[in-house]
Amino acid sequence: MHPLARALLSTWEWRLEILVVLVPLGIMYTLGWRRLRQQSSYRKLATWPRLAAYLGGLLMLAISLLSPIDRLGSQLFFMHMLQHMISIMFAAPLLWLGEPFPIMLWAMPVGLRRWVAGLFARRSPFRRAFAAATRPGITWLIFITVYLGWHDANAYNAALYHRWVHDVQHITFFLAAMLYWWPVVGAAPHIHGRFPGWARMAYLLATVPPNMLVGLSIAFASHVIYTYYLSVPRIWGFTALQDQMISGAIMWIPGSMMFIMVALLILALLFREKDQPLPGAPADWDSDEAMIAPGLEHRVVQNRWRKAQRERAARQSDIPQASS
Repeated sequence: MHPLARALLSTWEWRLEILVVLVPLGIMYTLGWRRLRQQSSYRKLATWPRLAAYLGGLLMLAISLLSPIDRLGSQLFFMHMLQHMISIMFAAPLLWLGEPFPIMLWAMPVGLRRWVAGLFARRSPFRRAFAAATRPGITWLIFITVYLGWHDANAYNAALYHRWVHDVQHITFFLAAMLYWWPVVGAAPHIHGRFPGWARMAYLLATVPPNMLVGLSIAFASHVIYTYYLSVPRIWGFTALQDQMISGAIMWIPGSMMFIMVALLILALLFREKDQPLPGAPADWDSDEAMIAPGLEHRVVQNRWRKAQRERAARQSDIPQASS
């Protein structure tokens, strides 16, 4: 093996608690994707771009959490900032672009699929409660609270001094990002109705001012805000204050531009497609027949029709025959 390749691989931290989550998620998605590809009526859902997007999202998470970026983040603030940008700005939206909910549903055993489908049935109490708790305004507020709240000096320093707090930081960052990007991408489950394009743009652009303000305050601070970085050896010739200025600039400029670029992309799609809906899962992917028997929906319908016919015949046989 080339010495450079050996050095790069040896600096990865293969954490078991992360691998036991990422690897099964990738296997489960791929299994559901393959099952859908075998059904001609649902092949439009299981496309190659969606597979690439989902696996790309998992790869971004692996790079963020296992690569040398994670180790360097304990010594360089701007590497820690890049780590968060990768999971929030790239991994989360890529995962949603893969339409994971319907595809992974088809990878489940029939019994588990029925249970999950029941949770998201139209009159399910769970669906109603989940829909109320994840309205776009609430997901935006959750994301802003988590994303900006962790940049408090005490919270950020605690995450750097204590590994378990650092893990909680990463988990909450990622979950908040998944909630944030869900209405933007418009992926299933579709429990909130259609989120118009103009509303998606406003949702994204409303994130820019608070993100820019925090980035600016970090970049132009006259003192080191996150004092943990004063206690570690400095590498690559950066002082702690210079490191902080670069980190704030990353959050301020590239971070804000990501939201603006996605808003412009939605605007371009609106101009191109006008009244046509944005790409998403087929309208009938979550029908009772598809949930219970993927690929055998026609048999379920036939069985229901035959059962109804038998019940009708039984009722007719119970009617007393008129005497001739």
